[in-house]
Amino acid sequence: MRPAALRTLQTWTIPVAVIAVWEIITRVGLLDPRFFVPLSEVVVTIVEQLSEGRLGGDIAITIQRLVISFGIAAALGVGIGIASGVWRTFELLIRPVTDTLYPLPKIAVLPLFIIIVGRGEIAYILTAFATAFFQIIISTRSSVRDIDREIIEAGRNFGATGRKYVTKLLFPAISGPLFNGLRLGMATCLITLIAAEFVGAETGIGAMIRRAGQQFAVDQMYAGLVLTGVLGLLINLVFRVLEPVLLPWQRGASRDGRPVATGA
Repeated sequence: MRPAALRTLQTWTIPVAVIAVWEIITRVGLLDPRFFVPLSEVVVTIVEQLSEGRLGGDIAITIQRLVISFGIAAALGVGIGIASGVWRTFELLIRPVTDTLYPLPKIAVLPLFIIIVGRGEIAYILTAFATAFFQIIISTRSSVRDIDREIIEAGRNFGATGRKYVTKLLFPAISGPLFNGLRLGMATCLITLIAAEFVGAETGIGAMIRRAGQQFAVDQMYAGLVLTGVLGLLINLVFRVLEPVLLPWQRGASRDGRPVATGA
């Protein structure tokens, strides 16, 4: 068996087994059907809801909020993270703020955002933004701090100063950890966004889960949970596809940072 096919088989063995076991034990009645729905019925519910149009709108709204909140968080978080990693004085100024606010559950701040800006898109986007923002700052700052000093000195000896230092040395050196930090930031952004929609929104996947729970529509509730999981999976897949395209110099390195053979 080819290595690529073997890796794919290893990756999907446990998920497929879990799906099969879930389907079997719910079909034979080992679990209470009032609370546990076969996944095949969940898929049917998703298709029906999509055909009716409401679910497609909820998905689109959640994705729109996610892209906006993550995009702003990534732009600001990377910039501040790099600045705090490069300049010690700047880090000393903002580190007490980031270290204090990062552990704070951002969903707990949603009521404050609603009071300040009103119930609506801005409050939900701000709540999701706050989660990814601090995550990205901390991961970016750590990646800058972890750069080998010998690499920095060698780059400066070859003229990598000023703008060249950032574009030719800094970004290539932190690109791998930075990309991984962005992936984690987007995943946490999605988690908080779904929670914010669940608490206060009238649209979106989180709101759909809340409505389903209030109506005791267990199949629709599972449909929302499955869609959230699928969105998370797609985020990881997109980053995995984009990484070799945007960071081609990473192809010759394994996940643990050691060089790997690329073939003769």
